Amino acid sequence: MNISRTLHSLLVVSGLVLGTSLAVRADVDPYPGETPAAPVTSPEGLLGQKHATLTYSYVNLDDSSTHADDYRFASNIPLAFGLDGLLSYDYSRSGQMAGNRMTSHTFAAGLRAFSSQFNWGKPYLEAGGGFAQARFAGTKDDSVVWTVAGGVEFQLRPATSLTPYIRYYDAPDLAGSGTTTFGAKLNHWVNTQWAVTAGLDIDDDRNTTFTVGTNFRF
Repeated sequence: MNISRTLHSLLVVSGLVLGTSLAVRADVDPYPGETPAAPVTSPEGLLGQKHATLTYSYVNLDDSSTHADDYRFASNIPLAFGLDGLLSYDYSRSGQMAGNRMTSHTFAAGLRAFSSQFNWGKPYLEAGGGFAQARFAGTKDDSVVWTVAGGVEFQLRPATSLTPYIRYYDAPDLAGSGTTTFGAKLNHWVNTQWAVTAGLDIDDDRNTTFTVGTNFRF
């Protein structure tokens, strides 16, 4: 694994997200006659916030001439102080392999516990499970899935947070073993209603994933 190249890629992705966000002019009203969302003035991350997420991920498969695409919809719902409920759906597909394309659907739910007691950041732990279905070359396989993860949300600026994390994911009845992933995601609230996000992660099979998307309150 080329660590320096990985860090460089993360900085590039993060810079693109921040550049796009800062380019949004607060004094331009794209919806004349409507009250625009206010800018973020107090520290706000994603933990403990009621929001939904839409992302696209490009997965660079190691030692392969193809790649995979992942489309994700997720929601984060505060259940109590320091505890969030998680719901997610992922649709993934790979490039052509031997004339066939692998696709999968994954539904999952979980809980995330975090602490706001530290000035340096908000550490968290999460666990979840669900169901996955994969199709390839006319065959279909199903499996339960489970995942555990942990990380820290660092507040870089009032509207900007960076979250490094480690995650373990397993679908025991599908091909391959469990996967450990190391990554980081950047979130910037453009205003109090929506944010832009980007991320980079690498798993223990040396597959690299680049993610872009948006978070929005509902």
